[in-house]
Amino acid sequence: MGSPSSRLDTDEKFRPWVDAGLEYIFAPGHSQQSAHAGQPVQNMQQQVPVQQPVQQQVIQQQPVQQQQTAQQVQPQVNQVPQQAPQMQRQSVSQTVPPHLRQATTPVAPAAPVTPLHNVKFPEPWNGFLAKVKAQAPKVICTYMELGLDLGGQPDPKRGAVLRNTLTNHLKWPPGTAAFWPMAALVNGALQPNKDMFWKGWQIWKTPYIVCFGDEALNIIHPQAQAGGTTYLYEDITILVAPPLSKLVGMLPHEQQLSTEMLSAVRF
Repeated sequence: MGSPSSRLDTDEKFRPWVDAGLEYIFAPGHSQQSAHAGQPVQNMQQQVPVQQPVQQQVIQQQPVQQQQTAQQVQPQVNQVPQQAPQMQRQSVSQTVPPHLRQATTPVAPAAPVTPLHNVKFPEPWNGFLAKVKAQAPKVICTYMELGLDLGGQPDPKRGAVLRNTLTNHLKWPPGTAAFWPMAALVNGALQPNKDMFWKGWQIWKTPYIVCFGDEALNIIHPQAQAGGTTYLYEDITILVAPPLSKLVGMLPHEQQLSTEMLSAVRF
């Protein structure tokens, strides 16, 4: 075992191994046979510190790598709640139409462009205007024989068709429609007058016009091709129903079925 004095400089953490009889220690590339009992202790002191920094380095680097990984992941997690509200605000501002954003602003109801008492038409058109009872109509109805009905030559059959279809079937509220002719009696015969019809329309500027018959359509809108039931003229929707001269010969339920396209009118 050698002289006991040779173990005085032995590190306390290795002394139990020396007292147990340890003389040699295997270290690859550095294994040496000790001539006395203190030599193995020196070898242990030389070899162990060589490996210890490596272990400490691994232990110290691992938290650093975890911290770096956490730092890389953390900004990505934080960006989601920060960007989402901004994207949502942009999406709302881009998709919501301007008129819906101001929906809380009260809108005054549309009023007639020109008060009726200030309108002066030549006769018999001025007399036609005096018979219009609707103050703010949504629809203007017209047909070829309307100049006769408003000019003192009414036909009860035409009136019955209008009551059956517009009032009983479609249930238009009173004041919904204004009846305005596009022709008037001139020298005992109906004379179409497109200009006077549109001058009357300018008073109310209704979004809908109902023509009973293609003949009435061709007078107020000559560019329209006959045969359809719905036409768009600028901002106006023109609906075409069968002529009253044809409707008066139908049964009441047939009249209602033939004018069903007028249900497209929305109030």
